Amino acid sequence: MTVVERTSGRRSPEAAREGVPGRGPVLTVRRLGELLGAATAGVVCVLVGLLVVVLPTVLAWVVEERSTATFWQTVGVGVDVWALAHRASISTPAAEVVLAPLLLTLLFLGLCSYAARQVVLSRHHLTARVPRIGGWRTAWSALGGSDGTAFVIGYLLTGLLVAHTASFGLAPVRLLTLVPGAVLVPLVALGLVWLGEHRREEHPTVGAGLAFLEARTPVLVRRALPPVAEVLVGLVTVALLLVLGLLVLRGERIVTLYGSLDAGLVGTSLLTVGQLLALPNLMVWALAWMTGSGVTVGTVHVGWTDTTAGDLPMLPVLGALPEPGAMPPGMWALALVPLVAGGWIGYRAVGSASRLASWWTKAQIMLASCVAVAGVVLVLSWLATGGLTPGLLGTVGVEPWRVSGMLLLELAAGGLVVVTALHLSRRRLRSRR
Repeated sequence: MTVVERTSGRRSPEAAREGVPGRGPVLTVRRLGELLGAATAGVVCVLVGLLVVVLPTVLAWVVEERSTATFWQTVGVGVDVWALAHRASISTPAAEVVLAPLLLTLLFLGLCSYAARQVVLSRHHLTARVPRIGGWRTAWSALGGSDGTAFVIGYLLTGLLVAHTASFGLAPVRLLTLVPGAVLVPLVALGLVWLGEHRREEHPTVGAGLAFLEARTPVLVRRALPPVAEVLVGLVTVALLLVLGLLVLRGERIVTLYGSLDAGLVGTSLLTVGQLLALPNLMVWALAWMTGSGVTVGTVHVGWTDTTAGDLPMLPVLGALPEPGAMPPGMWALALVPLVAGGWIGYRAVGSASRLASWWTKAQIMLASCVAVAGVVLVLSWLATGGLTPGLLGTVGVEPWRVSGMLLLELAAGGLVVVTALHLSRRRLRSRR
């Protein structure tokens, strides 16, 4: 390498072939085009997501003869629904609405995951020789961090611009409340892309960046992450079964509420679709109830032992809530689910540690897993909770910090019991030998 090459910080062809770390890619015209393409992918994700919401809304406006809204007001409603899915706040003449239909949020997450995969894994230099990662800057380049950042910025700015157009309609969007969700959705999508690549290992350049990050992640954290997904899947499955069971048991009451609304074919169809989009919200609420934190819908509170009386909006799905009074016998058994989940985390923590590891080492692995699960549930609880203010429906959902805290305590309690029992039993076996 010549003196000029050293001072300029660029790698010579020989150095590139040898895998000597450089100072990152130079911002050439081609590289600038890639970054603009990544930002454009974020723009397209927003526009496609809007089409998914606006087209059915406009179709319902065309079919429904009783509608008094104009075409642009109807389009504005579609924009409002898109913003609600990102947990933005919508100002109506009567109240301020915050309630994210999580199934729609998951749909937008799927769109972003597909686009982010094209952005991160379709760069021209991925087919080059695998770089030798010499620091965070080269790891960032190998992972496509700049492309991912451009994708997130494109998504955020386009979302804010489109949401601003709804301010000319009946229900404007509060733009600042849109920022967290509009950043979270594409950011989680990028994380899913990197996680999928870590498992498949199809792109060596990205794999080199992931290996760099993995090598600098504490061993306890690496061992704690595998059971997190398993526990989350288990908790979600139990919550889904609980919600479906309530819907079946209270089906007659739900049908009666549908009949009393007399919303017509179009209104009934839209109401049904809206309730289906909120099905994941009900699952998060069911999980919160299992932790003992309870669920609040306006003046109604559903706790472990009883349900308080109160006024509910005329939504058929809310007919699945238990009747006021004491809960049916045996329902308390579902409160054991978080303890069982914690026991599984403890079992996996003991299995991932070495045979001679101390009890505290195994407990640290277990506690790290519990914190990760509680963190995910905290975000989901925040997304699933909303309300209409001012009014009696100021809180619809759960208290995120309370749910996450109680779940953490229950997971840790179950995990500590299992970790302690297995540690003592294995130590006795070693002493006998």
